[in-house]
Amino acid sequence: MSLRWAVIALPALLLALPFALRPAADPAPQRQVVIITPHGEAIRAEFGAAFAAWAKRELGIEAGVDWRTPGGTGDIVRYLDDRYGEAFKQQFKRGSRSFNDAKAAKDDADRSAFLASNIGIGIDLFFGGGEFPHRQQANKGYLVDAGIQREQPGWFEATVIPRELSGERMYDPEGRYYGACISAFGIAVHHDRLAALSPPGPIETWRDLADGRLFGAVVVADPSRSGAIATACERVLQSELATASADPDKPTPAELEAGWSAGWDVLRRIAANSAWVSDGASKAVRAVARGDAAAGMCIDFHARAEGEWTQIASGAPRLSFVVPRAGTSLSADPISLLRGAPDRELGVAFIRFVLSPEGQRLWNYRPGEPGGPGRYALRRLPIRRDLYGPEHRQHMSDPDVDPFADAARFTYRGWLTGPLYSLIAPLAKGALFDPRSELHAAWRAILDAGGPERVPQAMAAFSRLPVGYAAAAAALKDLQSSPLRRLEVVRQWAEAARAQYREAERLAREGR
Repeated sequence: MSLRWAVIALPALLLALPFALRPAADPAPQRQVVIITPHGEAIRAEFGAAFAAWAKRELGIEAGVDWRTPGGTGDIVRYLDDRYGEAFKQQFKRGSRSFNDAKAAKDDADRSAFLASNIGIGIDLFFGGGEFPHRQQANKGYLVDAGIQREQPGWFEATVIPRELSGERMYDPEGRYYGACISAFGIAVHHDRLAALSPPGPIETWRDLADGRLFGAVVVADPSRSGAIATACERVLQSELATASADPDKPTPAELEAGWSAGWDVLRRIAANSAWVSDGASKAVRAVARGDAAAGMCIDFHARAEGEWTQIASGAPRLSFVVPRAGTSLSADPISLLRGAPDRELGVAFIRFVLSPEGQRLWNYRPGEPGGPGRYALRRLPIRRDLYGPEHRQHMSDPDVDPFADAARFTYRGWLTGPLYSLIAPLAKGALFDPRSELHAAWRAILDAGGPERVPQAMAAFSRLPVGYAAAAAALKDLQSSPLRRLEVVRQWAEAARAQYREAERLAREGR
């Protein structure tokens, strides 16, 4: 009888044993900070765990993070617009586009009411996505001063977090957003694919990426789908505008037109060299890492992370990140406090943690190093200059990277292209990416004919641009007049581009 009961009880015991032996569950956090972000799982995991430990030690509370990830930065911007618009409508029983328009008149009733309110959307912080989107949200009134500059003035000295680097803003002087780390835009290169090119040779500049020897060996991401690539395209334009001017700080109208045209010609040839177009910057880098392409435009940390994985998998370095010579600046990737944050105090504490030396070490320390991440190598660069001394570099994943030296080689002149930033993606879509089949065929015909110098008439047709520098501001205003108008204009640009690329292909074949 005892044996029979033992046989019957054994399965139940085996089922119950894992539950009895499992470790006690972590206590539910007393408070949670709600963060909307495009950051990936690795950053969310490391900063979530480190902040919880910091809050328990420094604040004496069990704190957690409720991450909200609706998509990329563009998706987040649309989400914020929709949520704040609806919240305004609910509170004031009226709706208006002008409440989030930074250019609206100061006496506009809706905007004044919004800026005087504490309207919230149930989210505390916006973390990541780039400086320009945070600046846009600040101008709309969605972001508010977190007070960190008043609380920690020593952090914002030039020797710690400088106000500007290479002409780019590292934090908002009004305290509405703060750079959490810094990034550079450049080129991911696969060593083996590059060596197989004919003729082989290094890739050191944006123009190298546009060279015909890379035909079919480049991967690009659509800038209308990737904010990182739109920013990289802006750096190409900045580089050519500076090259075209005798004095880049005082360019003449003719120099501006020449630099704008040259910059778009580089972008056009890069797109023409591409074997395919990705819908995201990280996907493009992974294609280079696999050897599907020799090179591609990227953001630094994507290339460094993929380079590390390929080296682990293959046992040899196969991918590297190239900082284009005199062709890129350092950009801040900020964190900001949203208007009407449900737990403002905890939100400010999270920002303080991210900007502290303890939070900054997570960005580039190797996993397992004292003060470093627990599991993931984030391969991003701290914004604090005091995190680059030898006592920190010995623990870093990228100890030889000197972002401040890179910054000294390039100056971003925001007044040249910043107001036109929102034109870059739709113009690239209409003139380069929607008609890519025709672009590709025209470029192949030009190369088969001996290159651009051999068929100047074909190149003249190939290089036509629908919008010059002087007309760019008006074109952008037209695009922004309505969503329907935007679609119509981009379609018109694409139709005109298809016709000109067919003409260029014909002229190139006739000139052979």
